[in-house]
Amino acid sequence: MEQEAVTALVADQEEVAQLGEGILHHFEEILHQDPLIDEVGFLHPTQFQSLEHSQIGCWTSEAPECPRIYLWCKDHKLAISTEILPKLYCAARHAYSNSAAAKDGPLMETDLMRHSKALLILCPDMLTAWNSRKMVLSVNYDFTKLKDELQLCALILSYSPKNESTWSHRRWVIKKVSEHNQDVLELIERESVLVKEIAEVILINIFLFGMLIEPFPFTFLNLHFRSR
Repeated sequence: MEQEAVTALVADQEEVAQLGEGILHHFEEILHQDPLIDEVGFLHPTQFQSLEHSQIGCWTSEAPECPRIYLWCKDHKLAISTEILPKLYCAARHAYSNSAAAKDGPLMETDLMRHSKALLILCPDMLTAWNSRKMVLSVNYDFTKLKDELQLCALILSYSPKNESTWSHRRWVIKKVSEHNQDVLELIERESVLVKEIAEVILINIFLFGMLIEPFPFTFLNLHFRSR
């Protein structure tokens, strides 16, 4: 009986791993096919029912390894179901670790950039993944790839505006571009617009929070100190 239970557990774990790998592959395909994605949302499974089904960026019943819809992408907007998020993160981290441990070569660099991008969208605090991208981008100067890197940073900052790792990487990219004196003024102008937009969002959130606690200041203070 114990042997049967162990066998069943191993089979379940393998099935979960295959599901995660399948969704990761589709997730990376979406990111590759639509490099202009500018918004990511992590939605509760019930919210997916209200989304319009699209053949691009969606799992359908035609995919036997993934009978449910966990990913949705349309008009450069990407939605990820929170139901699959843990499995997707584990698969992305495993794929990134394998690619980081592989031998040098063009294929390794391609896999490393693809897997690290997927992982950082799910967990932008992964400093090792950011450093791996710096390593690949430092080999040969490529302005197009650096612009894509700024796009990735802007995407992450759209839902995680205070993420220090992303801001640090963005500064590194800008410095890399400025060293070659290429489109620096345009880049600075775009950076100023981005910073202004993010600052406005943060200030609005602070303002709304202030409006919320204004009628009940002592209540919020008591809750704050009790939680410490």
